[in-house]
Amino acid sequence: MSACKSQGAASNCSTAMPPAPAALPLPPGADPITVTDAVVGKLTEMLAEQDDSAMCLRIFVSGGGCSGLQYGFSIEDAPAETDICVQRGPLSVLVDPMSLQYLAGSEIDFQDGLEGAHFVIRNPNAAKTCGCGNSFST
Repeated sequence: MSACKSQGAASNCSTAMPPAPAALPLPPGADPITVTDAVVGKLTEMLAEQDDSAMCLRIFVSGGGCSGLQYGFSIEDAPAETDICVQRGPLSVLVDPMSLQYLAGSEIDFQDGLEGAHFVIRNPNAAKTCGCGNSFST
């Protein structure tokens, strides 16, 4: 889901992962990411339509996108052994340790408005983002 454009042989897109930002201090016992009620409601509704409420939402970061890193979302059957799991009501949100370095302290939200329905990540680690909000740099 990149909006990058190639210019001849050169491209303004990068697939290498830049160094992770310094870890944000979190209060003891705090979840490393915040998941809003809107996300819980929408995902619970989507998973009920698929008749599988045991599925989990995975949020990850990968190299690429206009700003160097991009967010990704997928639905998983179960967490991997090293995943960090944030439980919000009936919803399990999974983040792998590498992605957590970039997502720590972020708020995951869901918005449904004139621009369409989409997940929004408010990431305090992002130094800049692209216009679409799907990519960022640290």
